Amino acid sequence: MAGNESQKQFLTLLREFASEKSQGERRIVNHKKRNQQLQSELELAYAEVEEAKNQKESAEQELKGYEVELTRNESAIQTLELNKNCFTPSRAGPAKAKGEDAEAFKRELQNLSTIIVSLTGSKQTSELENKCASLGDELQKRSVCPRCHKDNTAALSQILQAGDEN
Repeated sequence: MAGNESQKQFLTLLREFASEKSQGERRIVNHKKRNQQLQSELELAYAEVEEAKNQKESAEQELKGYEVELTRNESAIQTLELNKNCFTPSRAGPAKAKGEDAEAFKRELQNLSTIIVSLTGSKQTSELENKCASLGDELQKRSVCPRCHKDNTAALSQILQAGDEN
């Protein structure tokens, strides 16, 4: 009977080991899937950051174009005002004051548009950078073994590279 008892204990021990092994394998598969999901989210966030940078660059180029156009228009206005002042010397005072008001208004409008464009671009960029950082932190947290606290990012990247080759 003692032999039967030890044999039963041994079989029970083998079943428990097999069960724990399969659970561990399932956990590894789940972690690999989660890792791939986080990496795809990270790549998506990087793409969004690049898109925001491209939009910012195009907005800056567009703004430069508007600034050039504004400069050309200002010089045309000044030329017209000079021609007008040559023909009407008696009203030079009020026309000059109106021209100065228009110039001040144009400068203020240009300053406000520059501020709006820079704030919009930097807000989008900072939001996307924060998202990328949080996804990277999450990936780093998920790659640490809960038992031994060993960082497994190198092993995970090798697994992913092997999966990419297949």
